[in-house]
Amino acid sequence: MFGDSAHPGGDTERASKSANTSPVVPLALGDYRAEISTWGGGLKALTWRGAPLIETYPDGEFPPLSAGVVLAPWPNRVADGTFAFNGQRFRLPINEPERNNAIHGFVSDRQWQILKQLPAHTVLAVEIPETEFWPWPLTITATYQLGEDGLHATFTATGSAPQTPYAFGLHTYLNAQGAPLDECVLEVHVDKQLPLDDRNLPRGELTDPKLNLAQLPMRGVLLDDCFHATDGAVRLTSAGSGVEMHCSAGLDWLQIFTPDPTWGEPYPGRGRSVAVEPMSAPPNALVTGTCLDILRASEPLSHQVHIFAVSPSIK
Repeated sequence: MFGDSAHPGGDTERASKSANTSPVVPLALGDYRAEISTWGGGLKALTWRGAPLIETYPDGEFPPLSAGVVLAPWPNRVADGTFAFNGQRFRLPINEPERNNAIHGFVSDRQWQILKQLPAHTVLAVEIPETEFWPWPLTITATYQLGEDGLHATFTATGSAPQTPYAFGLHTYLNAQGAPLDECVLEVHVDKQLPLDDRNLPRGELTDPKLNLAQLPMRGVLLDDCFHATDGAVRLTSAGSGVEMHCSAGLDWLQIFTPDPTWGEPYPGRGRSVAVEPMSAPPNALVTGTCLDILRASEPLSHQVHIFAVSPSIK
């Protein structure tokens, strides 16, 4: 099985031949520093006392393997790019051609606008216009706030149509303060695993997880799998230090993916790494309707993520 090679999307792949000149917003407060990329609206960097809490990438480059970007109005994949809503059928552009899927929505490879910029706080926004394949205009805002307890992020979708199908995800790569992944333990509380086929689409019913993710040593582990979480806590540590991510209610699905040279897809500059992608719905939700939200006009829907350092020195 291959990893998420198509995550950057077609536009990003074309753009990656040149430099990424989209602004990056720096944030700082106490022991925390962050960089928010206007390309994809997501996290470019987050550190605590200089130690990395997420995977980053060089200035002027586009997010490799969709690192940190926002995934909306659907995360993950739509089989053949085709779905039906309220009795009408729609066909999305295919941007994972090798699997004939539409992947990760419309905003992961676009430049977002900066609405507010303060030393420890920024707000970005992006518009999804009405098109023949997505006739529901949307505005998505991303609010990032550093505190003494880490980074708080809120992602809000507002629609103007009477009903809009919607799902959200965040393509987060965790980093245990620079420790090699093979020296780390991943802690995720899941109750079920969603089997995926060779197109990374659901096949069959939910099953018991194949691995014990409540305490999973990452040495040699290869994952590109979808799970249903029992709570919103994710922790990646090495020798007691690392990073923790808390997700709000509604982000009940996790795609966990390990870039690795073994399958020809390393994370640039790191080799092995791990993406833990919180999602409000599983792959192919626009087709199956599983956990798909229906936005009502002028009734915003928000999801929150909190990322912070774990260390024996933190009381």
